[in-house]
Amino acid sequence: MKWLMMAIFTLYVFSLTGVSHADKQDKMASVLLSKITGVNQLAKQVRFIKAVKKQNAMGLSLTEIKKRDQQWLTTGADSALKASMSSSDIGQYLSSVIKNNSDKYNEMFLTDNQGANVAAYPLTSDYWQGDEDKFTKAFNEGKGKIYIGELEFDESTKVNAIQISVPVRYGAAAIGVLVIGVKVDHIEAVKLGKLK
Repeated sequence: MKWLMMAIFTLYVFSLTGVSHADKQDKMASVLLSKITGVNQLAKQVRFIKAVKKQNAMGLSLTEIKKRDQQWLTTGADSALKASMSSSDIGQYLSSVIKNNSDKYNEMFLTDNQGANVAAYPLTSDYWQGDEDKFTKAFNEGKGKIYIGELEFDESTKVNAIQISVPVRYGAAAIGVLVIGVKVDHIEAVKLGKLK
């Protein structure tokens, strides 16, 4: 399969048989729009807003965040920092969402207003997302907007997926970002009419 980057709600898919190019575009856009709607609804839940506000209130400096990021890269899964990503209430919630929808999603993580992880399931490959499009484009300098990443092989979960990032808002302002990985296999199955 060859995939090209989508322009905000459109993904061009090649090498699928029996479906016209225009139909492929329309169906893929439709699938992604439903996922975006779902992620947006999740991001509006009070539990997400509270968790992000709590971490933002800690006032972590960028220096401390980058120190944690280095620690993340050099420690095992049982380190206190990594364990905290799934042991909190919000971490347990993310875990249940992914486990109950493992045919559709491969990961979900929540960041604060600097792109530092608040919670994640499963563990992300790094702690700080603040220098990556999945955070910077969705946070959008506090204005917030939806961002859809390119198809990528996710090293932490070993599947091909597209990340959808939406801002977590408090009032009109973005205070963090929620990212969910949509499995490509699921998208293909929906597109071919095997799943709804």
